[in-house]
Amino acid sequence: MSPSTRFVVRFVTVSLVASALFAARSVEACSLCHCGDPTYTLVGSQIFLPKALRFGLDFDRYEKDQVSEEDPSLREAETEYRTTFSIGYSIHRRLTLLARVPIANRTIETGGESQSQRGFSDPELLAHVRLGAMSAGSWFALSAGVRPGWGENNSAEDGERLEEHLQPGSGATSYSVGGSFSRLVGPGSLFGSVGGRFNGRNEAGYQYGDVFLANLAYERPVAGPVNAIVEANFRDAGYDEEQPGENDPNTGGSVLYLSPRLLVRLGRGTFFRLGVQLPIAKALHGDQDEKVNVLSGLTFQF
Repeated sequence: MSPSTRFVVRFVTVSLVASALFAARSVEACSLCHCGDPTYTLVGSQIFLPKALRFGLDFDRYEKDQVSEEDPSLREAETEYRTTFSIGYSIHRRLTLLARVPIANRTIETGGESQSQRGFSDPELLAHVRLGAMSAGSWFALSAGVRPGWGENNSAEDGERLEEHLQPGSGATSYSVGGSFSRLVGPGSLFGSVGGRFNGRNEAGYQYGDVFLANLAYERPVAGPVNAIVEANFRDAGYDEEQPGENDPNTGGSVLYLSPRLLVRLGRGTFFRLGVQLPIAKALHGDQDEKVNVLSGLTFQF
């Protein structure tokens, strides 16, 4: 077995063990959590390119539904259109910083009636620290991040606070930790990451709890300026907690997405991204369903 194969096997084994340990905990998590690695989405495997400055502009669509709590004969369809502004900078070969500011437009439709709300979601700060190179073109890194909970979380209509899943922001601080690697494999590159997100409780008593995420991606050139990327994005979550000890039975669970996308170089330092997330395996709590997500964006590198 080659050193690269042994490394991938060890990484996948550790990821599976971490997933099992994480899932065994009693955790609470949001019903519309997003899968994928935001840094990899923005810059690919070249996370530690020295003195590289990148800007990102993403346009994504997420969708799910669940049974209505007020009327079990109806379903609630949740849709979110999200625009995210990103900036990343590699200070040197061992430290890369990323900042993201999303704007969420959320709609919930129930029985022909709908409510919508648009506003700033929680900003996010991430730091990646490279621990060392395995060989030429390969690296392993640890990451840490924080979402200060500054997004809008007190939106109201006719003097009444909108339900939590319409609020653009969480209203609570969350922290994340994780690890990632990249390795050249043939004409392309292999990337993987695992991580956990740990959330607080907002002033309304709602807690978007802890989430475990794992990602594995392969990228290779296919024709001229076009690269093809295929990812597997995994998420394991527990129940939403509306108040301490009060779970929403139709939230949380596990889902595995297959996520193919194309990366097109439009010009020097400008890249267009387009892909989908297809839920191929689901073990969700209660009566709910995850739908296909559409992801698109631009990256500008200087």
